[in-house]
This record gives sequence, C-alpha cells and structure tokens, in this order.
Amino acid sequence: MKAKPYQVTSLVPRIQSGFKAALIFGPDFGVVQELSEKIASFVVPSLSDEFSVIKLTPQKIKEIPSILTDEGNAVGLFGGRKLLWLKNADNGILEAVESYLEQIKNNTFLLISADNLTKNSGLRQFCESHPDILCVACYADTEKDVAEYIRETLAGQGIRISSAALPLLVERLSENRLATKKELEKLVTYLGDKTTVDVTDVQAVVTDTQNSSVDLFCTAVATGNQKSAEKEYHLMLANGENPVSIIRILYLYFNRLLDAVSVVETSGTEAGLKKIMKPAQFRLESSFRQQLSIWKKSFVLKVLNLLLNAERQAKTTGLPAEIMLGRVVLQITGVAQKYK
Repeated sequence: MKAKPYQVTSLVPRIQSGFKAALIFGPDFGVVQELSEKIASFVVPSLSDEFSVIKLTPQKIKEIPSILTDEGNAVGLFGGRKLLWLKNADNGILEAVESYLEQIKNNTFLLISADNLTKNSGLRQFCESHPDILCVACYADTEKDVAEYIRETLAGQGIRISSAALPLLVERLSENRLATKKELEKLVTYLGDKTTVDVTDVQAVVTDTQNSSVDLFCTAVATGNQKSAEKEYHLMLANGENPVSIIRILYLYFNRLLDAVSVVETSGTEAGLKKIMKPAQFRLESSFRQQLSIWKKSFVLKVLNLLLNAERQAKTTGLPAEIMLGRVVLQITGVAQKYK
C-alpha cells in the first residue's frame, strides 16, 4: 500500500496489527530516517532494546540469505513484538524479502529503509503492490511541508510560532529535513523558557539559507565555480558535515534543478526560475539563470546517476568518502565550466 509521509500517523492501528512490513525510501535521507524511527516506535517500546530490535544490512542478507526469515520466526527472549530493521536496502534483497513474507509465522514487523529507488526498481514495485506492506516515498519538503513540520516540532516542545515569524522561518530553512531539524533545535535552545517564537527570534538564530555553506556550495558546483565549491566543501567538512550527507544534499539540489530544467524546455526560463528559486533567494537570480542556461536535462540525469554511484561506493569501498566526493565535485564543476 502506498502512502504519503503525513498519512503515517493515521495508519498506526494497521502498523501495529495489520501490516507485516514497511518500505521507507527516497532522496531526502532526513525524512527517511525520521519516518523510519517513527514507524519503529509504533512497533516496539524502545529502539535501544537489542532483544526486540534486530538491525540487518543488505550485505549480511547476501552472506546468509535465510537470516531474514530465521530472525523473523525466532521468538523474542522476553516476548512482545519484534522489529527487523533493514537499512540501506537495495534491489539485491528482493528475493529475501519475498521469501520472508511467504514464510513468516508470527507478528514480527520488517522495516526497510532505502535511498532513492526508481520506478523500475524491483523492490519498490513489489512493496508498492503488496497489500501487507506500507510503502512511503520521501522527497524534498515543499514550503507547505516545512511549515507543517515547524508547527508540529515546536508544538511538541510546548512552543507556538507567531503568524509573522512562520513565513520568515520557512524562507530561511532548507528543504532538507535534517538541516531543518538542526535549525529548529538551535531555535528551541535559544528560546529558553519562552513559549512563543517571534520574528526577532528567527532573525537572531536561524541563518538565511541563501548565505549558508550548503547553498553556496550547491550553486558553486552547478555554475562551475571550482574555487568556491572547494572552499565551501572543506568548510562543511570542517563543521562536521558527513561526506555522504553532502552527496545527498547535492543530489537533492540537482533533482530540483532537473525539475526546473524540464519546465524551461516546455515553458521557458522565467517559468523555470519560479520552479527552482525561493522568495528569499532573489539575490541569487543571476546564478540560477546561469545554471538554467548551462544544464540540459540529459546532463542533469548523468549527474544524478554519478552522485548515486558515489554514495554507493562511499558505503562499500575502502576509499575515504571525503576524497571520493571531492573527485565527484571536480567532475560536475568541470561539466558546468565547459558549457558556461
């Protein structure tokens, strides 16, 4: 069964007693991780309980094909429902998942977290068509999604946000869920005992994304500004950003650029600008115009495949991820330089 991220809470009864498994996937790793943890919390009381939460990897399943079914049918040491959590899943585990669903004899829940899976992915197609599997795709947040997430997160802390502060905060936040979460944590800490967020709080704490290293890095890469791209990349690493996270941030950016380029091909540059540029980024208009003139749809698709392969290699090879990503950044900026 396919569902949207916002529908998951309403499906709690089926997660607890109906669905046998869930597939959570998409390019926004922040939403994938957050939603996976949320679903896991509906299944077991504590995610730190090693007896009721069994974490597996695709590599482990490839080494021992029967481990998924064996673990699923094993009775928990202290009773209660068990959760099998398979992270970083790929199409290579499809046969094991099919076998698991055929042979599972108790109420163990299988949670599968994955990165972006194409529409042709065998794993995605199987899960979306199976009546006992909840399947949720996680894409970059829209402004409406960000606003709702802000309200929900702050409300959970007993905090409300003024009608004037909300749109300003939305403008300043990224469509990347992890980045948004970090900024909200900073904001809550800054508030102290205060229970209402106003405009001055947002201005004091939340950095305008158009001036952030993330935004400057992405625009530098997409416009072929190698010197600036390298500077911002090393700054992000120095600030503790994980190389794989940077790959995914860049993937999200080029995915948004792909949407804009597709609009340009049918409706012209001005329509493409509206697709890619947020209101708070008006000072970057000339940069976005340049990107739309440089990048063609076929080029962007190649970049997206390059980034997906880079992430895969960063997880499976012994090469340092920061060096691998550095090479990828050089390749992409090289393409942009060539077609400037």
